[in-house]
Amino acid sequence: MNQIQEFTEFHGKSKRSVGPSDLLIPKHLEGFLRKRIRRHGNLKNYFHYLIIKFQNKNLFSKFPDTAFRKTLYQSKRQNLIRLSFRPDHQDWYEAKLVGFYFGISICKFFSGLVDSDRDEDISLQNEKTEILRLEKGTVNPIYFYYTIFSNKRMILKRLSRRRNFELNTA
Repeated sequence: MNQIQEFTEFHGKSKRSVGPSDLLIPKHLEGFLRKRIRRHGNLKNYFHYLIIKFQNKNLFSKFPDTAFRKTLYQSKRQNLIRLSFRPDHQDWYEAKLVGFYFGISICKFFSGLVDSDRDEDISLQNEKTEILRLEKGTVNPIYFYYTIFSNKRMILKRLSRRRNFELNTA
C-alpha cells in the first residue's frame, strides 16, 4: 500500500467504505456536466479525471486564497442541482483538503473545476490522449503546511506537492 492511500484525516487509516456523497452544482453547468458524465461513464470517473487534470495546474487564479475562517458555499440563488455518487476515497480526501485550503466547500470546488474544464473544452480525441498522459504522470500527494506566528496573531498557509519543509521549534 503506498503512502498516498494510507494517509487520511482518519488517524492514518483510509476510510474506503465511504457512503454516497452529494455534490450541488449550478443549473448553468448541468448540460455540460451531463455530457462529461456520459463521456467518462459515471460521475466518479469524471471527478477523478478533474482531480488528476488540475493537480499540476495553478488553481490560485481560479480559487483565490481567502482569509476567511469560515467555509464559503455556493449561492442558493444559482438553482443548485443535487448529484449523488460514491467517490474514490482518495479523490474525496484531496478535494476536501484543497477546499479547506481555499476556504470553500467541496461543491464549490467541484463546480469551479467543471467550469475550468468547460473553458478548456478539448475535443474527445484529444481528451483520450490527455487522460492517458495524466494517468502515466506521477501523482504526488498534497502537503498542507501552517506557520503560526503567535506574537503577530497571524497564520500563513501553504499548499505544496513537494515535501520540503523545516520543522522549527523554539
